[in-house]
Amino acid sequence: MRIALVSLHTSPLALAGSGDAGGMNTFLLGVADALVAAGHEVELLTRATDARPGTPDALRTPGGAVVRFLEAGPRASVPKGELAALAPAFADALRALPPFDVVHSNYWLSGLAALPVAEEWGVPHVLSLHTVAALKNARLAPGDTPEPSSRLDGERMLVRASALTVTHTAAEREAVVELLGAEPTAVVTVPPGVDTELFHPGDATPGRPVVAVLARIQPLKGVDLAIEALARIPSASRPRLVIAGGVSPGHDDYAHDLLSRTRELGLEGDIEFLPAQERAAAAELLRDAALLLVPSFSETFGLVALEAAASGTPVVAARTTGLLDAVSDGESGVLLDGRDPALWAATISGLLADPARLAALSTSAVAFAARHTWRGTAVRLAGLYSAAVAARIARAAFGDSPVFLHAHPDDESISTGGAIAAVVRAGGRATVLTGTRGERGEVVPGPLHALEGTPRLAPHREGELRAALAELALAGDGTLAHAYLGGRRQTYADSGMRWGDDGFAVAAADAPADALSLAPLEDVVADVVTALEELGVHPSSIVSYDARGGYGHPDHVRMHDAALVVAARLGVPFFAVTEPRVDGGDGPEPPATEVRLELGALCAAKARAMAAHATQLTLDDSTEPPHFVLSGGQRHPLGVIEGFRREETDTIVQF
Repeated sequence: MRIALVSLHTSPLALAGSGDAGGMNTFLLGVADALVAAGHEVELLTRATDARPGTPDALRTPGGAVVRFLEAGPRASVPKGELAALAPAFADALRALPPFDVVHSNYWLSGLAALPVAEEWGVPHVLSLHTVAALKNARLAPGDTPEPSSRLDGERMLVRASALTVTHTAAEREAVVELLGAEPTAVVTVPPGVDTELFHPGDATPGRPVVAVLARIQPLKGVDLAIEALARIPSASRPRLVIAGGVSPGHDDYAHDLLSRTRELGLEGDIEFLPAQERAAAAELLRDAALLLVPSFSETFGLVALEAAASGTPVVAARTTGLLDAVSDGESGVLLDGRDPALWAATISGLLADPARLAALSTSAVAFAARHTWRGTAVRLAGLYSAAVAARIARAAFGDSPVFLHAHPDDESISTGGAIAAVVRAGGRATVLTGTRGERGEVVPGPLHALEGTPRLAPHREGELRAALAELALAGDGTLAHAYLGGRRQTYADSGMRWGDDGFAVAAADAPADALSLAPLEDVVADVVTALEELGVHPSSIVSYDARGGYGHPDHVRMHDAALVVAARLGVPFFAVTEPRVDGGDGPEPPATEVRLELGALCAAKARAMAAHATQLTLDDSTEPPHFVLSGGQRHPLGVIEGFRREETDTIVQF
């Protein structure tokens, strides 16, 4: 997949903790290199700001991702408040590049520039705000400047227009949904990772303990609270405080006040101010520290807390926003309610005076951080990208209101569950029509096996189908309707089947008179049309089995034939399923795929839908991809790719 990670306002290569660079820069580099390692082509796109002669237009990260510098405004630093005016120029530079498969904007300014270009290319636009202005304003530090209404309006527009908004914590997701009005199904949470090769425990440091603050110098980070807390620790047991971070633009007065307050409190010999640290130096500082302090008023995540945990350094942090996820209270550190310096001083002193507790927190902090890897973050993101691309492709191929024709419960999930979920994800209206209740099918071994061959099986499978469709309907903000052929009257019976010598199914010798496979084609077609009319559906396309019914089941073949006629009669395209194949692959090769959906994160909805058909299959999710076992013992991988081919309907004879 060709992926653009857009960061207009700050270069991913900028030193975290300096200027406007912080956790987002670390996130972008970690994710980009992990995506490249997974086989994707990744470009990090940022504004060109270096005016020195011979400055390259592009560089590569250590992991091989391209960092491309786009011309937008002067090659110089521009105040953040003026960058929105440069979004159109950045967009022009972006659209001059070859199109990407997905565009992921990071920060609202990036979205302003990249969203219209992604729409022109017809590819998904994914958004990560990293800081939600409305949430930041609600927890504003004293003396800090609230974000302007133009940004608030811009963020609301972006979350509603983007295919997906990726947040990093539960608090950020809640803010995006409740404060910005995003559709809940279009907002997902993907925690960041940590580089455990760089951030790892070291040997104990002898001498006076060090507590550290690694943060940009700005009111939001609450560095003043760390200084006030240190002053309340008796000098005999007072640790040394190291504050490492650059002054954020516009906050020189705050930095001056911190220095002045340090002198007023007589702490010049106890506090060391350092500039923003290179990554290796930051890792060494965290290893040497006994504690990391994060007294921020709010944090989107607080990545430095995770880096401290990986270093075996417990964290003392404010119980707020993203820090609720970045710090596991009692496992990787301690979360504090309130901003009373005395409380912070007592907590710091108590931990430093209890070596056993500090050692236990250090050990559990490392285990906590080990559950957060950049590889895991990249896998989640790639799956979400694939799902967003699949939704776009499905909507473009099948239209807004495709109809899926299937013979039995479970066929809709096994063969087209991903496509149905993709249509729903894209906001379309999907319809599933089912020919029979599957009442003659076998039942998997186990507690439900007693239903086989009894009148209780049909209603039970109706319930399973309802549950499966409910899972697929949760994939997005579209809709999913369903009906059985025949409506309220007696519906078609399951024909039954037996396996032929070629490994394909053939009709059962004792198929009942009202079997679907024996029904006149014109009756089945009429019932399909009637069902659509009763549902008020005007199909944009018809989707069903191929001419052989997938693995040959006679009911599948009948539904394919009916689907062709209905599509021809209504003048809409017909698409036949080409993959996944559940015939073992021994039969004739199916026609080439024209519409290919790599399901990615949609596989989860498909798997849940399949699992709902508990009388027909058993899902094994211990493998990657998951596998399922049918009642006859046949084992197949869950179809993580679904393929379809359009079949001509011009020559279909109507009756």
